Amino acid sequence: MPKNLAITISGAVSLGSYEAGVLYEIIRTIQHHNGIEQDKTKKIEIDVLVGASAGGMTAAIAVQKLLFEASSLEDPYNNSLYRAWVKDVSFDNLFNLQAGEDPTHSLLSSNHVDAISKMHITDRYATPRAPKQEKHAAAADVIHLGLALSNLNGIDYVRPFRTGGDFCYTRYKDKMEKKFQASNSADDTLLAWDPVRSAAVSCGAFPFAFRVKDLVRHYDDYKSSAFLPSIPKGSFSTPKRIFTYTDGGLFENEPLGMAKNLVDILDPCHVKYNERFYLYVSPRNLSGTTNSRFSEIQASFGNTANTIIASIFNQARFHDWITAEQVNNQVKILDERAARLCEAIIAGEIDLNQLQSVAASLLPLLFGEAQTEQTASQFRLRAQYNKEYAELIKVSGQSVADIWIDAILLLEKAANLGDKDEMQVFGITASEEELASGELAAFLGFFDQTYRDHDYDIGRTKAREFVRGIHLNEKVDLWFPHHPVNNPTAAFEPWMQIRPINNKLNGLQLKDVSKNLRTRFRDRLVDSADKLWIEMGIAGIVRMVLNSFFIKPELNKWLGL
Repeated sequence: MPKNLAITISGAVSLGSYEAGVLYEIIRTIQHHNGIEQDKTKKIEIDVLVGASAGGMTAAIAVQKLLFEASSLEDPYNNSLYRAWVKDVSFDNLFNLQAGEDPTHSLLSSNHVDAISKMHITDRYATPRAPKQEKHAAAADVIHLGLALSNLNGIDYVRPFRTGGDFCYTRYKDKMEKKFQASNSADDTLLAWDPVRSAAVSCGAFPFAFRVKDLVRHYDDYKSSAFLPSIPKGSFSTPKRIFTYTDGGLFENEPLGMAKNLVDILDPCHVKYNERFYLYVSPRNLSGTTNSRFSEIQASFGNTANTIIASIFNQARFHDWITAEQVNNQVKILDERAARLCEAIIAGEIDLNQLQSVAASLLPLLFGEAQTEQTASQFRLRAQYNKEYAELIKVSGQSVADIWIDAILLLEKAANLGDKDEMQVFGITASEEELASGELAAFLGFFDQTYRDHDYDIGRTKAREFVRGIHLNEKVDLWFPHHPVNNPTAAFEPWMQIRPINNKLNGLQLKDVSKNLRTRFRDRLVDSADKLWIEMGIAGIVRMVLNSFFIKPELNKWLGL
């Protein structure tokens, strides 16, 4: 069986160009590797892709192309990821609202984003004739897609009190999870992909920059023993309901936890945990975000509000990392105790009859009537600890080895670790000093394609460095020996060429952007402010004073005009 890769793509705004470069390079590297590698156990397949915010759009496009349109990922500078994030984005189309777009709903054109999503996801189904299907060499036959969403309406859940009555709470962190299979023609249709396209657009609807988006959701997406479907005015009164969404990164900007949940669906017994790898893609290094400058003296309304917003956002960024690390630590302790118990049995330090009696007495209490679950767990542990299990069989016989497995199962079940395994997480990140589009909360890349091209190539370069670095790490069983960066005798193919990096664009500042673009950006903001005054019922002469003597001068100062 091949190794499996689950990829998580974080929020990035215009730095989606960087993530597109990383993902293209990784996909083509795996394709190149699998085309040469003869040992099936050393091949690599992508079977999970999840994304938040900009990463959601990238993940959705990547899943469709990997399963059904492999040729669209061939050319390094004309593939679907590059075109969606670099080539097809236009400053004019993005910063000038289209007919029918309400300027009080967004600063930028959501219609332009919608058009790009259709171009790269649903235009495939624009003709009545069924499109040609091409599965990519880097893809598993089934890929699970996950999109982080922020539900502004919320979903009601309930917990009963033991004394009677209920505790109801509302959850705003939401998601869409879909499974697509290359061999299933129904998964390559407009019916299957249009809801995903809409969700991907809403996933990246950065607040105020892009308008919120309505999505039709089904009750089955939220079905749970804790759900309250019966409240007349609750979340669902019919099987389907429209909810309104904004940027998925609001509550979950690095959805590693979603990737882990999807992996558990694919491998519920964790039989392949040693062959499972997680790749985290982000334009930001995972550095600390502490704010030592904030104190009681500086706690004005504005400073406090900004600090609270930053703390909420950064907590959402790192929540899944914290969870993953906690799980890894728990699993590590279990592994250490299992190894120590194995050594003690071999050394004759354990009363096997007593150990067997304890396990035989307690396991039925912990599993109850779920005998099938207990048997499956025993099978899984034999696979997870196959090295120690084989050693015990060799030294002490299979009956002793099975007693050891039952003892580990007892420890695991008591610690509630049966549904957890160690997450082998790798990251491909960059620093703001290396990228061109980081300014303006990462919106700067939308000003000029040159900036996005630069960041796309930085993404490819970082991925290439990852391929080289992971090859040199003897502790990691995920490597690419056939790539020229790891094999000096191999020849570079055309797709492997990366354009020279213009280091003058590294860490680009707003003041370095052309005056014409900054002026046009200012005028767009002034126009939005004017529409806001109109919505608030402010008279024309007052609006003119506000815009001319307050808004415009402050923007000029900010933009260096």
